[in-house]
Amino acid sequence: MKKGLIIYLCILSTVCLFWACDVPTTVPVAKVNFTLPVYSNNLVRVGGYEYVTGAIKGLVIYRSDMETFYAYDRACPYDWKEDGYVVVDSTNSFQLICENCQSTFSISTGYPIGKVKADAPLRPYRVVMIDDFNIRVSNWN
Repeated sequence: MKKGLIIYLCILSTVCLFWACDVPTTVPVAKVNFTLPVYSNNLVRVGGYEYVTGAIKGLVIYRSDMETFYAYDRACPYDWKEDGYVVVDSTNSFQLICENCQSTFSISTGYPIGKVKADAPLRPYRVVMIDDFNIRVSNWN
């Protein structure tokens, strides 16, 4: 049973990786490639997030569990050219919200939630744990 679960999770991770490589967003790809220590900021705990510079409007990095991190460009797909950017929702830390157009996005998928102005997901970036203390954030390619 345990072996079957591990195989299932590996297949699911691979499918999700390929799916995320071709996200249909309106936000352009920016060169992103840096290492970040998780122990010196809010990423040390599960549910923690950190805003960092880079990409189009900066990045938000979220720690989902001990080994899973998500990184998105903060540029809102609906109004990024008009200075729209997302922040972690103060009423629901599992969502990101654009304070300009009020679009909300899932922090685990980057996709819009409900009927909102944004009809495309946030631009995702790859996050890999290098070791117990550092992550690398980079482009998918």
